[in-house]
Amino acid sequence: MSVLSPPQVPMLFVELDAVRKTEADLGRPHRGPLDVEVHLDAVERLRLWKAGGGRAVGFAHLPAVARGELGEDMAVRLLWTIHERAGNPFDTLVHCPHDPDAPTPDLSRCWCRPPLPGLLIAGQEQVALRQRERYPVWMALVVAASDPVRACAAGLGLDVVDAAAWRWGAAG
Repeated sequence: MSVLSPPQVPMLFVELDAVRKTEADLGRPHRGPLDVEVHLDAVERLRLWKAGGGRAVGFAHLPAVARGELGEDMAVRLLWTIHERAGNPFDTLVHCPHDPDAPTPDLSRCWCRPPLPGLLIAGQEQVALRQRERYPVWMALVVAASDPVRACAAGLGLDVVDAAAWRWGAAG
């Protein structure tokens, strides 16, 4: 009797700032989850990725949580609002609530803040445990809106594409 190995599936890691419109895009500050707007081109790119059989992890670094400027519950609501407004494309959402300037060590030190790899590893692990699939490095793509995320992708040997280029279909 042979044991079947789990299927290999493409994985897309998306920095959520690639999906959510920024304050500069909106021309006003964010006030909370009800103020979230998404780039329609990002929604289309996510839809195409999922239609092609891939998985998607949405991730964000939210240091305002560690600084006491944003409650953990509001941070989670923000992530889920982006997910819902984008048409529920993510297989999981993960975030880093840490900041090096936080007042306590449990909020100032972590392994998940980009360019460290924790967010991507945690997201992939959550999906793999549920789906019983493998996500080879050569089948992964990171959509980066920031330099720390680009550095994280490079450190893990993952292909990376700039958020704006990805939204416009120039890569990925």
